[in-house]
Amino acid sequence: MTEMSDVGYIRPIDMNKDIREILREQFTSKYVGRYLKDVGLILEILEVTDLGYGKSIIGSPHIYVRAKFKVMAYLPLKDEVVEGEVENIVDYGMFVSIGPISGFVHISQLGDDVFIHRAGVLQSKKAKITFRKGDKVRARITTVSKPSPAAILRGEPIVKVALTMRQPGLGKIEEKGGEEKSG
Repeated sequence: MTEMSDVGYIRPIDMNKDIREILREQFTSKYVGRYLKDVGLILEILEVTDLGYGKSIIGSPHIYVRAKFKVMAYLPLKDEVVEGEVENIVDYGMFVSIGPISGFVHISQLGDDVFIHRAGVLQSKKAKITFRKGDKVRARITTVSKPSPAAILRGEPIVKVALTMRQPGLGKIEEKGGEEKSG
């Protein structure tokens, strides 16, 4: 949760409506789904908390208002330990759902063992650890890429997060509460 500020506008036809709701809808369409450097991925505009005085601009029929509003956002941080669910396994690693975004664990970052991709699973040679879709895992964020404005147009994630599970305490989380180490 954080607070932001921006300028919105009120159309003449909307003057008798709830100004806070009109601005919340404008900020929702402008920000939700965007990744801002110091705020993170904007998930929701919760409420407009403060309104400034309205200003008119010559040539525009709208009234412009500076407003403060609360947002719910997720900011992945380097070295943060996260838990998530394996959502997809590929030849070279696996994608893990960590809240509203996905992180990627390269096959070399699964542990100290050698992992092989077979029939939709990743299995280690020595320790016989197997990663499947739906498994719960604990990992550490190693890098967070800068967001690309064109990523959505290419069907890519807004921000890319690389994960590792090579340190003690990271890896597959067993359902019974015990942990299966991957490194």
